[in-house]
Amino acid sequence: MQLSVKETRVGLLNSTTRIPFRYGKACLTRCPQAIVQVVIEADDKVQAGYSGDCLPPSWFDKSPDKDYARQIDDMLAVIQVAEAIYREEFASAQVFFAGWRRAYQGVQEQAAIRGMTPLLASFGASLLERATIDALCRMAGVSFATAVRSDLLGIQAGEIFAELSGLAPRDWLPDQPVKSIYVRHTVGLSDPLTAGDIPESERLSDGFPQALEEYIEQCGLRYLKVKVSNQLTNDIDRLRHITEIVERHQGDDYRLTLDGNEQYSSASDFDALIAAITSDDKLHTLWRNTLLIEQPLERSVAVDEAITGGIRELAATKPVIIDESDGALDSYQRAIELGYRGVSSKNCKGAMKSLLNAGLTWLKNYRGTRADYVMTGEDLCSVGIVPVQADMCLVATLGLSHIERNGHHYHPGLSYLPEQQRAAALAKHSDLYANRNDIIAPRLVDGQFEIESLQCEGFGFAVEPDMDAMQSPEEWDFASLGL
Repeated sequence: MQLSVKETRVGLLNSTTRIPFRYGKACLTRCPQAIVQVVIEADDKVQAGYSGDCLPPSWFDKSPDKDYARQIDDMLAVIQVAEAIYREEFASAQVFFAGWRRAYQGVQEQAAIRGMTPLLASFGASLLERATIDALCRMAGVSFATAVRSDLLGIQAGEIFAELSGLAPRDWLPDQPVKSIYVRHTVGLSDPLTAGDIPESERLSDGFPQALEEYIEQCGLRYLKVKVSNQLTNDIDRLRHITEIVERHQGDDYRLTLDGNEQYSSASDFDALIAAITSDDKLHTLWRNTLLIEQPLERSVAVDEAITGGIRELAATKPVIIDESDGALDSYQRAIELGYRGVSSKNCKGAMKSLLNAGLTWLKNYRGTRADYVMTGEDLCSVGIVPVQADMCLVATLGLSHIERNGHHYHPGLSYLPEQQRAAALAKHSDLYANRNDIIAPRLVDGQFEIESLQCEGFGFAVEPDMDAMQSPEEWDFASLGL
């Protein structure tokens, strides 16, 4: 199917967290949620599609001289760049993949001219990419998984990775998307581990878990993603405490990943953390159950051959993957050459990129017969409806068994949305959401989300957002966040 892009539109709606989320050097308490609408035309029919993500502090660009207001300006600016390029590239009808590839490159080039990071450029391009895919799926009356496997998107993987020439996503994707997925719960740097860690003045009364131990007791968590801070003594003490809590409830039946969030500018500092973990008898089971380590080195050195010798050595024991360094289409391929053994999937970096990287992972694993290389599902503190559901729809299509989710923890469910949207989400996706104390939020049972309803027409969400309930970027003001 050939398509053209007729219109694009951006809407913003503020959200407030229930608990501060500290990652790296940033702390998220309030942010705008962005929704992009793309209207396409194909076969004399017109269809709208949508995408969305939060605009978080200090993730796409961690430059110390840019405050949060400037970062939001840059995020909105790169979305605007992507809008213009998609309207230009798809001014005449063409197959999605061909236009996507040129548009992706165009956004990267224009962002570089403006001094923006490749990761930020990928973010802008991904929002237009996802909204266009959603519109195309809705027009064809199929789910995202079906669209990918039936070649509705016209993906020519060999044009990106020569190794994948002659192959299509249906060759490396599972026959059916997964219907449930384990939640790999984020343990942020300031998150309370037990109820006793919560000062009385900060104790919430919303009926949802707040401390890690409460989540384990009430929701049966078995997968964790633990942030480390490059403060060796504090990190080891915190890991011991986490281990004690998890093993008290789950014995040795748990898994975790360690997230460096680019906190290490020196490989020797990171090596010291690993040495301390592996030499600590209290952390023996934790290390055995550690699945991988995510982006420990800051992006300026993470893919520097002179710095990454230790990555190759460590990867012989535990996979080390890139996340923030995955800014370009060939980033994963280059990282593999340096000894990395995996990459994250995040809708904010591009669904197409995740699909292609999954193919490269499958090929490196001898066409799926081994598991030396890994792809993980990671989060951008995503909330419903559009951002979290589309992201989980992607990983369901990839066949992942667990995914980092933290939006349900840090955000009060769908509370930022108009009441009609919240009720519609509960009605259309009752397997994923539940009403608890008048808050409609994702329902976590036995450590899993049920997500079969995401296999609806479009990119994982049956409820279309209300663009009129949002502000345009021109109307929106940073002061409205009250930070």
